[in-house]
Amino acid sequence: MKWSFVIVVNLRNVLLDTGSAGTIFSADVVDAIGVKIEPGDFLNKIRGVGGVEVVYSKQFDFVQAGEATLEGFEVEIGEMNYGIEIDGIIGFDYIQSAGLVIDSKELTVRARD
Repeated sequence: MKWSFVIVVNLRNVLLDTGSAGTIFSADVVDAIGVKIEPGDFLNKIRGVGGVEVVYSKQFDFVQAGEATLEGFEVEIGEMNYGIEIDGIIGFDYIQSAGLVIDSKELTVRARD
């Protein structure tokens, strides 16, 4: 008999950032499900308002934000020491690929109909 498992981590403090090109998760949070840097992982420097950060990338089987799920989605992993408690940033790469609709008047986000 072949077993298959899905390991899930819920990110509670996530920023939806249309100005961020990429999606990034906290290394501390994904460490809880065994996601760690491995030999052969490529390190990259990203720049933003908070400065420069070194990250590595991992492809996740799926990433779900609300009702929107993307399979085989690549996420950057970093320390995210920004002076605020944050588990991740959903960047424009996810927003566009998932077709998220942001209603700035109602302050809601939904998957495209």
